[in-house]
Amino acid sequence: MGAFYSLALLLPSLNFLLSISLKILFSVVMVLTAFPYQGFRRFIQSLGYFYIVAFTMGGAVLGALYLLSEETDIYQIVKGIFIFIANIKFTWLFVAAAAAFFLVKYGVTFVKSNFLKSFFSVPIIIRFGNKEVSARALIDTGNQLRDPLTQRPVMVAEYDLLKKILPSEISKVFDEGNDIDLEKITSVLENTNWVSRVRIIPYSSIGKYRGMLLGLRPDEVLVITSDGIVKIKDIIVGIYHKKLSPEGNYRALLHPEVLHSTIGY
Repeated sequence: MGAFYSLALLLPSLNFLLSISLKILFSVVMVLTAFPYQGFRRFIQSLGYFYIVAFTMGGAVLGALYLLSEETDIYQIVKGIFIFIANIKFTWLFVAAAAAFFLVKYGVTFVKSNFLKSFFSVPIIIRFGNKEVSARALIDTGNQLRDPLTQRPVMVAEYDLLKKILPSEISKVFDEGNDIDLEKITSVLENTNWVSRVRIIPYSSIGKYRGMLLGLRPDEVLVITSDGIVKIKDIIVGIYHKKLSPEGNYRALLHPEVLHSTIGY
């Protein structure tokens, strides 16, 4: 989208695209393409970050050229008001590239750690019977887990989060160590009403090929968004016995299909 719009600078027939209204329109379309709509407040936040990054990049490049150059022909003052960069030599492209690299290297890290995690992090409530727990969950676009029997999407939650609402039979097995005996869990739940909730979820990850995850069918999962509360029943909760976020920013990973449910896509 941005590359197409840049053609307006090169092709005179597309000069009409340089109007303020169309500039704003293209900005809005680019932001909505990258970040699905999640309410007006989120959208304004995304648009604000877009302009901050664009202005920072452009300002850094122009600032570097102005500060480091002793040549008078690198800028022109028209009527004492407008400043245009002109006759930029090829070597200055390296200066611009270096400034852009610095901003991308450290700016992307900042955006990922502060904005994206916030943008794709939502409060949730998990309910089993008359018990429930609440936490923040990260919408993980890399999570493609599904129950092989029902094809329901699987969200992953920390065991420590679910411990207080799980039956003691499950807690006892998880508390014994890292190697979770799924067969033992199924056996001890055989004569309880929890056995109908049990699912075995196969998965693969770095350092773990063909692993198995204990999954449980909840009564419902509530996803709290700026537009209201979305109830999801066709979902499986996979139990992970370690921390998902070292900083504790989230304690569950939602399947990306849940994102479509919450924003109506």
